Amino acid sequence: MYNIVDTYKRIYKLKSVKSKIVNDNSINFIFFDNFGNFYSVKNKLVEYSSSLSLCLVSIILNIEKIYKVKIYNFFPVCFVNNNSMLFACKIKYPSNCLTKYKKDNTDINEFSDLIKKQIKYYSDDYDDERLLLERYSNRYRVYQNFIKRYFLTEKRRRKKEYLDLLKTLVGNEVKSIIDVSCGDNADIFKISNNIDLVVGNDINLYHVRNNQFRYKDVFFTNDNLLNLNYDKDIFDISYCKNTLHHLNGNKELNEALENLYKVSKKMIIVEIEDPKITGGMPRFLNKYLYIKYLKDAGKKFLSFYKFKTTIDEKFSDKANISYLTFENILGKYMIAIIEKR
Repeated sequence: MYNIVDTYKRIYKLKSVKSKIVNDNSINFIFFDNFGNFYSVKNKLVEYSSSLSLCLVSIILNIEKIYKVKIYNFFPVCFVNNNSMLFACKIKYPSNCLTKYKKDNTDINEFSDLIKKQIKYYSDDYDDERLLLERYSNRYRVYQNFIKRYFLTEKRRRKKEYLDLLKTLVGNEVKSIIDVSCGDNADIFKISNNIDLVVGNDINLYHVRNNQFRYKDVFFTNDNLLNLNYDKDIFDISYCKNTLHHLNGNKELNEALENLYKVSKKMIIVEIEDPKITGGMPRFLNKYLYIKYLKDAGKKFLSFYKFKTTIDEKFSDKANISYLTFENILGKYMIAIIEKR
């Protein structure tokens, strides 16, 4: 189990502030909505001891249960005083347990200013996929427990060969690795038993929750790929699989690639080729299984040409780049390995 404050200090680049409303050695939570309102419990931050042997996801679930509120996202705001932190939790509707801060409350001015800079990365647009996952959770259980077990088997997906390839690409000297958008994929977690720091991140709290209780040795965060506040080069490797086709246009694509480059020394980017180009079974599965049945939100697929030219234009002057492909029943996976010079 990772110590929450120590691990955040290790990997995040956050502002440190002094505050009279935060106790030392504590983890604190404030709530916000997309209208710029901030909430607390009886005008006090929700506080937990930093020495608790609980993962952050367990604390979030505990807060939801006690204060009868649904949290859609959480992110770190700043370090505070002596060994303390503040987290912001996005809500849509405050419960009766929460009270709204008055606009002129000077105690939270610095906190609210820091949160407002990040609110756009946690807008309602990013909640759609989580709401779909919750709405169609029974379909995902059928997918996991029946379709993947009897039809899209590990053999047909060539899972062992892919994990062996991934182990080779990661290498043996790695001390820290992050999957920046892990979703329900556990590839990195399965090959990282000997890595000192393993981080799984996803904007979708639904996935973060499910993963945390399956992989207790992984440190999970809930950041937006377009707004990664990790320190520069803090990870030996960043891994990004099947995420680019969920982004909206070239602007978001470039922001995501820039963030990957910022936080890691080496990047492994894996993206499935546009199923319309691949054709056959991959096209059928994408249309009828992933889009129509599972309501997958990602539709901005790339051709290999677009994938390669985008990465080359972004990194060829400052990194060594190589490309591979890997094929299975789901389609052709385009793999880029980008290592800083």
